[in-house]
Amino acid sequence: MLGVSNNPFSASSRSSLFLYPNTGQGTTIELRPGVAYCFRQFYELISDLVRGAWLRNVRQQNLDLIGETTDLSEFLFGGERASLATVRPTLEDLQQGKCFYCGCPLRPNTTEVDHFVSWARYPADLGHNFVLADKRCNGKKRDRLPACEHLYRWAERNEKYGPQLASEFQRRGVVANIAASMRITHWAYAQTETASGLTWLRGEELVPLDREWRKWLTM
Repeated sequence: MLGVSNNPFSASSRSSLFLYPNTGQGTTIELRPGVAYCFRQFYELISDLVRGAWLRNVRQQNLDLIGETTDLSEFLFGGERASLATVRPTLEDLQQGKCFYCGCPLRPNTTEVDHFVSWARYPADLGHNFVLADKRCNGKKRDRLPACEHLYRWAERNEKYGPQLASEFQRRGVVANIAASMRITHWAYAQTETASGLTWLRGEELVPLDREWRKWLTM
């Protein structure tokens, strides 16, 4: 968004003079002749420049949380969810053909790759966040955070098999960063704790967040 400075000698004011006259008054601007045409003509270039600058700023301010590998462009500006079929064989072997949540045998036509911390909460495809789930469990879970019963098994799995999973995911072209996944998960559960939210256990059953949830993420 173009800003208007009340100081005609400020750097932002000087840099905007070629776009519009800065009067320092009012809440609207009138673009100089030809500017709107150039915005339309070079829309893709301008969008790339603005998005690139915004991405760098967001990553710099949140590096401890998101790390270096998260696809921030997709997270901030949207994008289609990637096809996750490529990770199914790895997860099937690890879970021995059972649903991560209910433990029942998985059937090919009802098996889905699920984001443990849901896509709605953090729309990025990070390998260690994936689990295989029965379609019914996945549908009941929706965008809820799994209860600590599931959190413990997820954290234990990643602690035990994290390096092997990272190698396999990266071989299949899937971004994998266990540290980033753990930070994001910690953030999501902290948000739920602050809001006194409920977590999903099974079916329609929701339970309060266990007060000791943090110890599962410091294993």
